[in-house]
Amino acid sequence: MSAGVIFQDNFESELADGVSQTNYAGFTNWTVTDGTVDLIATPNDWNLTCAGGAGKCVDLDGSNRNAGTLQSIALTLDPGTYTLSFDISGNQRNSAADSVEVSLDGFLTETFLVSANDPWQTIVRDITLTSQTTSNLIFKHDGGDNIGILLDNVSLVPEPGTLALFGLGILSLVAVRRKKLS
Repeated sequence: MSAGVIFQDNFESELADGVSQTNYAGFTNWTVTDGTVDLIATPNDWNLTCAGGAGKCVDLDGSNRNAGTLQSIALTLDPGTYTLSFDISGNQRNSAADSVEVSLDGFLTETFLVSANDPWQTIVRDITLTSQTTSNLIFKHDGGDNIGILLDNVSLVPEPGTLALFGLGILSLVAVRRKKLS
């Protein structure tokens, strides 16, 4: 992760290069808390394409007719504004439309309805926190037909003002400590 990035995952580190796996639960940065999801590598036997036409992504409705809920590792967030960004596409299999609820533990809850053949699109949302919190990003798929919305390139980044505010807070703590030591 680069400086300032709170969370980032494009699923490239999952399994060996070029390997897809149905009902995958071995994620580095995520836990499948309900149902199942599939790890998709492009190219694959199902003719699914991840964002950018290469790499790996996640089918949020795994292969056992029990749509998945994907929850990130715990994220400690200071007060400020953050930008959440992720890519989603339709299921790419001429099936019914699907929906996914995206949440950040009470600070954001939004449901996205995606038609089967909708192309990859980048979703960007700004989230403002007024106090420090520990939260998880959650992608909860509503379905259960083994054909789901595809997810890729998830990131949570503080706005520049948030970094500046955090830096000022640290400087203030250092100044107070120095004053006490004098």
